[in-house]
Amino acid sequence: MENRSNFIKKLIYRSKYTGTRETDILLGDFADNYINKLNDAELLAYQKLLDSGDPRIWRLSIDIELTKSEQEKFIIKMIKKYKGFNV
Repeated sequence: MENRSNFIKKLIYRSKYTGTRETDILLGDFADNYINKLNDAELLAYQKLLDSGDPRIWRLSIDIELTKSEQEKFIIKMIKKYKGFNV
């Protein structure tokens, strides 16, 4: 991935300022602490998750909606585990 550092900085910023406070809280600390550990494919999956919007991210995080994407499942599971949700 070209310019990985800038890409990660943008994802961290987007994670902290998603548009809804609940999602900001859900993703902000997670991004600060774990986003650097993701590989390029996982970073792209995380970006795609952010692009899907706050309501969907919230539904996925509380199991109201399920995803078929294995990468998205992995990212959501990491977020839930970090936040202490039942995984």
